[in-house]
Amino acid sequence: MNPYAVVALSVIVALAVSLVLLVTIGVQGLSVRTVAASLMILGFMWFGVGGFLFTGRAIWKWPVGETAGFLRWERGFVIVAVVFTVLGLDLLADMLRTAGDSVFARLGLMSYLVGAIIIVVEETIYLTKREWNYPQVIVYVVLAFLGQAAIGVALVQTGFMVAWVGWATILWNLAWLVVLPIVRREDIYFPALHHIAPLVIGIALLVR
Repeated sequence: MNPYAVVALSVIVALAVSLVLLVTIGVQGLSVRTVAASLMILGFMWFGVGGFLFTGRAIWKWPVGETAGFLRWERGFVIVAVVFTVLGLDLLADMLRTAGDSVFARLGLMSYLVGAIIIVVEETIYLTKREWNYPQVIVYVVLAFLGQAAIGVALVQTGFMVAWVGWATILWNLAWLVVLPIVRREDIYFPALHHIAPLVIGIALLVR
């Protein structure tokens, strides 16, 4: 499998989704709702690029994956995805507060934000040391799952969107928080899991 072709394809898909989102904003209008949705969806898509690069390096064993430049691009996309998700959740929390939630949206956002700061620092350190500070990674994983679960509670309480989105957000995050330490005690850092619920929420915001 040609690594350059795979990377190029993944970037093209992410750019295509970005273009679709711009068109959607043009049709629905520029608003907090459309921007929040776009940021959360883009977080998932750009993480997908980093995920492809990680797969090529760690599983498919691409020779180019051993270079420092490749690793910078890989982890860089992961960091970008976290930033997009934080920004999207921040706007979502504002909308939920306006809809009547006074606790859970803010609590969820702050939990995820603190976790995001921790993991961005840890990802940056990993680029130079090539090893994880695992206790910090665990803190991020726990805060990210709990934070998104709290946002799910806010979605259910406010009736801001269809109830199943809120319940799915709660169950998805709490289930993985319980399952991962049982089945993968030695490594519970699967960053893709933290972008699924925001993706679903983002899509729901656009197709209301």
